[in-house]
Amino acid sequence: MKIVFATEYYPPFARGGSPWSIQLLAAALVERGHTVSVVTPGWGGPGREDGAGSTVVRFPVRHRLPTGAGLAHTSVLVNPGFHLRLRRAVIEEARRIDADVIHAQDKHALVGSYLAGRRLARPVFVTLRDVGLICPITTCLLSHEFVPADCSALKLQRECAGFYLDHYIGRGRLRRARVRLNLALLYADTQLKNLVLRRLDGVVGVSERLLEIYLRSGHGRRERSRVVYSLSPVGEPPEENAVRAMRARLDLEGRKAIVYVGKLSIGKGGPVFLQAAERVARVRPDALFLIVGADSPVTLPTGPDFRLVGRIEHEAMAALYRAADVVVVPSVGAEALSRVPLEAASVGRPTVGARAGGIPEEIVDGETGLVVERGDQEELARAILRLLEDEPLRLRLGGNAQRFVAERFGPDAVVTALLATYAEARR
Repeated sequence: MKIVFATEYYPPFARGGSPWSIQLLAAALVERGHTVSVVTPGWGGPGREDGAGSTVVRFPVRHRLPTGAGLAHTSVLVNPGFHLRLRRAVIEEARRIDADVIHAQDKHALVGSYLAGRRLARPVFVTLRDVGLICPITTCLLSHEFVPADCSALKLQRECAGFYLDHYIGRGRLRRARVRLNLALLYADTQLKNLVLRRLDGVVGVSERLLEIYLRSGHGRRERSRVVYSLSPVGEPPEENAVRAMRARLDLEGRKAIVYVGKLSIGKGGPVFLQAAERVARVRPDALFLIVGADSPVTLPTGPDFRLVGRIEHEAMAALYRAADVVVVPSVGAEALSRVPLEAASVGRPTVGARAGGIPEEIVDGETGLVVERGDQEELARAILRLLEDEPLRLRLGGNAQRFVAERFGPDAVVTALLATYAEARR
């Protein structure tokens, strides 16, 4: 099969896990004999990359990004010019390889991909990787399982925006006014994209829970929606020399390391994690809490031994997980499908995850890790302590997790599910 992927970010321009997931999926398809071209903005990178794997076509945009964690302003992605440039690039590449399907791998690639597919009479798919096509902030999902039925632009400004401004933006009347205006524009953009969403040949959700959130809120058509999980990292485990070097780099000798990856935001469960850490530290003075990837100043409670690690290069994350004892994903918001449990499991480390979004689909409670109620710092602390104090259990869960993700989130299962989705829509 010949496939065109379209996405707004692709390595080396990769903030978050999605671009790496897309790259893994493209490589898995190519390895099984399929042709894949990836169309993405240039961000200052080379215009075209042809190699033994997938072809990467980077169409020109004025905005430049640093490699790694750069993020373009939303206005660059949410405008007709971007959609038309992406459309043109997809059409040219789809014609070159005589593509069978066009697949938007992220929300901002949706409109351009749809226009290209209709121009070429090719089926078009989109992968939902977050809740951004429902609402730009979805603060309602911090306390609700699903989006309330009365969700609207007016409700966003009256009820949701205030909470968002207080907890994520802070003070400054002019700044807050600009954010409110931006939220209004983004909400209008989601409504436009949802008109497209209902006209696609197929909608792919990276977890059952994420897809159900969309369908219950009236976004998408159930008969054309399927779940295709993100790929778990594959390859050789990190060398012991790399793991020892990571332990030395982080000064882990004689310590029990608990790893948290991401911002310490409300949605990611940052405050819950900090409160649980205080409880754990009272029982285990040897506990060391590693906060990886936080890119903004934070105020940490006194008592527990916290270490702000900052960003670690993608290639070194496997060694980091292997050097740790426990990994935690205490999300409160609707996590679509966190890559953290998959990456940790791939090197035999168990995760304590919250019952939020797709996380329970990645962790079998008591078998491959532990699942706790979201927002419950006491239960999270007990789960961390249980793993720290029971090494046989910790090792058993880690080994089970490694086998589980290799089977459920491995290339064979994911590629088979994706190709079946394509074939069903084409019929």
